Amino acid sequence: MSNQDKLQKYLEKGKAGRKDDIITVSADGDDWAVRRLTTMEVRRAYELSYDDNGNVKESHNEIDVMIVKATEHDFDWNNVDLLKSFNCTSKFELPPRLLENPNDYSALSQAVRNFQETKDVLIKEAKKSSSKTEKQVG
Repeated sequence: MSNQDKLQKYLEKGKAGRKDDIITVSADGDDWAVRRLTTMEVRRAYELSYDDNGNVKESHNEIDVMIVKATEHDFDWNNVDLLKSFNCTSKFELPPRLLENPNDYSALSQAVRNFQETKDVLIKEAKKSSSKTEKQVG
């Protein structure tokens, strides 16, 4: 691919806008729509997890930020009543408080950190369950 072709490819990509890739993950008895994060969003998650001195913030970590960023299209993390009820000043403090069961938190954490791997597992499970249904019917 020539430099001009490569440039054209990325110009077209930039003009087309972003197409979200979303998977559904079960946590705390609910389905959560998890969006694949972009590289810039992951970088921003790390930036939001450290204070000005480079120390990790006590109130939240980068995974908390990633969970919020990956699900905020489907869940109102900024809801004032929600923030008040959990005594939070920032939406990024909410994930470990809402999902107090470590397995539920882990399900969303795994999905945001390893999106493609989680997506592959979900597809594999869906294929297994649908093939069982076909065998049971036939």
